[in-house]
Amino acid sequence: MSTRWFFSWARIGAGASATGQTLPTSVRFGRDIEGRHEGPTVPGPELALVGPGDVLGFDHGTVLREEPRPGTPDAPENVLAGVELAHADLPWLLSPAMVPGLVPPTPQPWLALIVLADDEAAPPRPAHPLPVLTAPVTALPRLTERWAWAHVEARLPDTVTETESARRLVEQGARDHSPSVVARLLCPRRLAPDRGWIAAVVPATAAGRDVGLRAASVGAATDDAWPLAGTGTVDLPVYHWWTFRTGDAGTFEKLARRLVFRPAAEAGLGSRILDVGRPWPAEPSPGPATVAMDGALRPPGTTVPETWTDPAAQERFRTLLAERLNAAVRLRGPAPEPAVGPEAAEDRRAAAVGPPLYGSHHTGEQTVPTAPDSWMSALNLEVRRRVAAALGTRYVQLEQEFLMARAWEQAGEIRRANRLLATGELAAAAAERAKEKHLGPLGLADLVTLLAPVSARLTVSALQPDADATTLATMLASAEEVPTGAASTSFSRLTRANGALSRRAHRGTDGGSAPAEPVLVRSLRTMGMTVDETPGSPGLPTELRDRLSPTHQQVLRMADRVPGDFWARRTEDPSRPLRPIMTHPRFTVPIAMELFSRWPEWALPGIESLPPDSVTLVETNPEFVAALLVGLNHEFNRELLWREFPTDQRGTPFARFWPGDDADVEEIALWPPDAPLGSRLRTGRAGDLALLVRGALLRRFPGTSLVAVRGVGGRLPPAFDGVAATPMALDESTVLYLFAGLSEERARIEDWFFVFREPMQGTQFGFDTGPQPDSMDTWADLTWEGLEVDVLGCVPLAPPPPVPSADGSAAWAGDAADMARIAFQQPFQLAFRVARLLGG
Repeated sequence: MSTRWFFSWARIGAGASATGQTLPTSVRFGRDIEGRHEGPTVPGPELALVGPGDVLGFDHGTVLREEPRPGTPDAPENVLAGVELAHADLPWLLSPAMVPGLVPPTPQPWLALIVLADDEAAPPRPAHPLPVLTAPVTALPRLTERWAWAHVEARLPDTVTETESARRLVEQGARDHSPSVVARLLCPRRLAPDRGWIAAVVPATAAGRDVGLRAASVGAATDDAWPLAGTGTVDLPVYHWWTFRTGDAGTFEKLARRLVFRPAAEAGLGSRILDVGRPWPAEPSPGPATVAMDGALRPPGTTVPETWTDPAAQERFRTLLAERLNAAVRLRGPAPEPAVGPEAAEDRRAAAVGPPLYGSHHTGEQTVPTAPDSWMSALNLEVRRRVAAALGTRYVQLEQEFLMARAWEQAGEIRRANRLLATGELAAAAAERAKEKHLGPLGLADLVTLLAPVSARLTVSALQPDADATTLATMLASAEEVPTGAASTSFSRLTRANGALSRRAHRGTDGGSAPAEPVLVRSLRTMGMTVDETPGSPGLPTELRDRLSPTHQQVLRMADRVPGDFWARRTEDPSRPLRPIMTHPRFTVPIAMELFSRWPEWALPGIESLPPDSVTLVETNPEFVAALLVGLNHEFNRELLWREFPTDQRGTPFARFWPGDDADVEEIALWPPDAPLGSRLRTGRAGDLALLVRGALLRRFPGTSLVAVRGVGGRLPPAFDGVAATPMALDESTVLYLFAGLSEERARIEDWFFVFREPMQGTQFGFDTGPQPDSMDTWADLTWEGLEVDVLGCVPLAPPPPVPSADGSAAWAGDAADMARIAFQQPFQLAFRVARLLGG
């Protein structure tokens, strides 16, 4: 951590000992005489130093920051314009003299910052060697007081507490051009609202002015650059300049104090009434009925079940809706009895085209679950949840071309992989048919003989269940029961069933007996091996044919060409190992942004009627969010299938609703069937708190931040960082601040606060607007009205304003460091206690 220090000036090197533009020199001699040491000092000549009349400016790279920033369209009018310089000694490097009367002695800066309204002067015109600005003298600050508006700011470690130690560090930082030590020039002129301004760094001495203008005669370095006797304007060479504009009247503090808290329910937020008296247009209305529809946001603590004004109509609607949702299953079942009459035919057609059963693709359920706590039941049978799901469906329908283009961008490698898998699966199927045709009829002897060329690479395990797997060649060679060469082609030809040897052996037997069993088969049977092909038994022929499976070989081949971790799962389910890879695209866009931009009244009913300068507390609605995401993913999976995207319709392409780094839901296919709707969100069934703000404050200061801070003893802690909210800009003056993980219960128990912070990109100086308090506790209470600016519109050093009663950290016009401490603007903060916003 570091602490901000202010110093009135900084000079390093020989210039630190200079008096004006001369540097006295001396030489000290050391001598020892009769045991005495003497060190006399002999004066030397005075050296002339470079002054403001010898230079034409400074490197623009020295400028670190301008305040207000160049091009700012709506800068606050209560700040002082300023410029930061990287070289901490630059404003005093060429100082021509010391400020008279100040203790300790202070060098007078040779630079000054001026600010002119765009109707007072034109921008600097090009000239050589420097641009020239013609300025009215009446709009320029007093040069005799410029020492008060130039200072050094240093950021030093917290361990530094002594002024002398800090000064030494500042001098070292100035020598090294450390970024933690900078110089700053301020213009003491008060800015008017809604005007354009020109800020310029110009020479403060007559010598610097005349050299920059290439005047015939050069004035003295100790004379001021203005005013000029008998003239109303002055031409000034410009070292550096920029433009900006102040906004409408109203500082951050003033606009923040306009904000008024309005409870969401009293402001008419969070609920709208739907007419559900006639849910089916083709049917007569049973009577008037309405239901309250919530949105993605709701007033805290308003979780209530869906209730119609006519409970009987609600029950009839749920019964009929369930029948129509379940109609598709009945159509796929056994054929019903023939319908009689046109009314039955009409019912049949109505059942054929029914409403969508949301979540059916993810769960595999084709009917509405009967469990009342099931998320599918609530999603499909409640009007407000079906409306939310329909909004997700509608978004897909409106953006289907854009979404599919982004989906195909993500599926490039998978499409190529699936083409390879399809080719391999076709080749495997064709090879399996060929194998069945040619190897299926072969007996064991013929099969072993056929495989003899590859027997050294063909492993078998079913021959000897208690032994380790071995190759077919090794097994045949090590078996004593199998004659040597029994698996050779010559031996097979010699002992074939219809060969000459077999016929001769058969002549000596009864002609009606069956042919002798092949020698190889008889030998294997002698070893105790199962050599027949009885269905269901581990027979040797079956294993040999399985070892030659083309599908197995294609899987090995494709595993090399299409690497991935899915092969382990496919070997466990060998029904179709070369099936296409099923996937789904992933979209990280927060759908809440789309919902608020397209249908804000569905996202938060009543939001359009929220008055300006309002603050209201709401919470996220997990049930609405879950319903919309299921409907969104359900419809997009249907679109993926229609566009022949490689998906099984069980994916969750859209898992994020609110802005943030984490997904709001896990894969919908993993939701337990009996889980309540909304319970599978990251927040569970409890909503997160959010603050909805609408006002000129956000339009004027779009970078306004909001943090949540845990209170101590019912108050804000003295120092805090807080948990930053996630802002969601709904329009230029309306922002929703989301607090992930902060529920209503937690906010009450832990006593949290919401704190608005003024956006500040750097150090600012100025004074508050508004009336001057009767008494001041600190210099922060000083306002522009209490300063009584002079006719030039600048802050006068005399007479001094009232002195604070409890702040002795600085003295008015004591030195430049004191003026910096007095004018330094702390970021304004406005806090709301969450417990009070919740009520109670």
